This record gives sequence, structure tokens and C-alpha cells, in this order.
Amino acid sequence: FVESRGDWCISRQRSWGVPIPVFYDKETGGTKTLLDEHTLDHIQSIIAEQGCDAWWKLDEVDLLPEMYKDQADKWTKGTDTMDVWFDSGSSWAGVVQERAEKEMGLSFPADVYLEGSDQHRGWFQSSLLTSVAANKGQAPYKAVLTHGFVLDEKGFKMSKSLGNVVNPLQVIEGGNNKKLEPAYGADVLRLWVASVDYAGDVRVGANIIKQTFESYRKLRNTARYLIGNLADYDPSKDAVAYDDLPSMDKWMLGSMSQVLNEVDDALSNYQFGRATNEILRFA
Repeated sequence: FVESRGDWCISRQRSWGVPIPVFYDKETGGTKTLLDEHTLDHIQSIIAEQGCDAWWKLDEVDLLPEMYKDQADKWTKGTDTMDVWFDSGSSWAGVVQERAEKEMGLSFPADVYLEGSDQHRGWFQSSLLTSVAANKGQAPYKAVLTHGFVLDEKGFKMSKSLGNVVNPLQVIEGGNNKKLEPAYGADVLRLWVASVDYAGDVRVGANIIKQTFESYRKLRNTARYLIGNLADYDPSKDAVAYDDLPSMDKWMLGSMSQVLNEVDDALSNYQFGRATNEILRFA
């Protein structure tokens, strides 16, 4: 996508948006422009105090730094705005980089950028271009995670007009008829999210949620059984050395260790569905 893209025109002729802070020479009809570190620093300080609307509200004499104020009649401020993809694509600067520099708990570059598959031509790419240009070739993220879209059980796009939209709140709290639309709770919905392969489009509906609920019951009942057996367990008195364990217990510990390694590997690679299904298989 990056290799095949054309030149990027970042200016837009709209009546709203973030202004491009450039001044045009009146005599040359805009052939000559004024845009340097002095004008940028001055305008940046104004916008930091008054917001982007200051560009439209203030006159040239107020927008120009002290060294250019006597030339205010010579220049006219531009009316073009930034392409919104440039706005979102430079969000790494304010959201991550600035907070990293101020030690506010974030680091730059970001660990991962997460968005839909349509953003390979959008946010992923505009973020990459702006960061590479401003940060000496450094990408704003260490990894990109792409997800598909949520469809109904038959694979159709959800639409209010078709009446096939699945309301998450209804899954959690149930519908008017609790027998037909039971309340599954938030954990069942979370389990469905964790179990699907988000790399492609995913399907959801009443039957799929019902199947997920059965998986949830399996996990919950297994955990209850295990916890019940350990209710009076005291490691200081009841622990058994590994060499003294029955072969079945050793086999189970080995199997559990293998499962934990698989789950750790899956989670490290953002493969939540693989991790969830490994746990379900073991349970």
C-alpha cells in the first residue's frame, strides 16, 4: 500500500478543519509564501491558548511574529485546511510522544496500532508517513493489528433496515422475553470476543451467543469443581513432592504446562482466539 501510493496533497478547501498556517504575498498573487520556524512558533503559541479558531478570527498583524508585524499589509493568511488524515495521522505526537517525553506513563513508539482492515490505506499509512518524516525514519508503532468487521450469523452486514443488528446490551441484560432472549451477562460477551478470529470478518447472533454460553458454563463449572476440591488444601501440610506424585498427576501437570506455554505464546502474538480455544480444549 505504501509502495504503490501517489503523492499526498495535504491541503483541503473546506470551511472547517485545522488551518495550514501559511501566509501568501499579495503582490505576487500567492506565488511567494511565508512559512518558517518564527511564524510557526508564534502561531503555535496562539493556538495553544486560543484554539484553532484563532487563525480565522485574528488579523494578519496579530498572527505574525514581532519581526514580521511591519509587513502585515503585504501578507494574507491562507484559507486551506489540513487533510483530516494528516490530523489523525499525526496523533502520535500529542497522544504518545508528548506524554512519553513528560513521563506520563506512555512510551514512544506505541506498542501497537489497532484498527479495521480499511485503515491500511488510511490511519496506519498516514501515521507512518508523518512519523517517518518527523522522527528520522522511525515508525510511530512497533506493530499493527488489523481486525475485520462484525457480521450477522448469515454473514450479512448489520443494518437497522434489515433488523439484524445485535445489541451488546441486549446480550448482557436480555430482551423483553427472557425465555427467547435470555440475559447472558457481560462475561459471555467477553468470551465471544476473545474466542473469535478477528483477523477476518466475524459473525455473531443468537445461536452463536448460545454456543458461547455453553463454553462459558464449561469453564465456570470446571473452575468450581477444582476450587471445591482445593477448599481445605494447605500447601504447608498437603503438598506432595513431584517425584512422589502418581503418573496421572504428572501427566496432568505436564499437559497443563504445555497449555500455559501455548496460551502465553498466543497472547504475546495477540492471538486471543487461539489462547481461548486452547483453554477450552484443556477444560
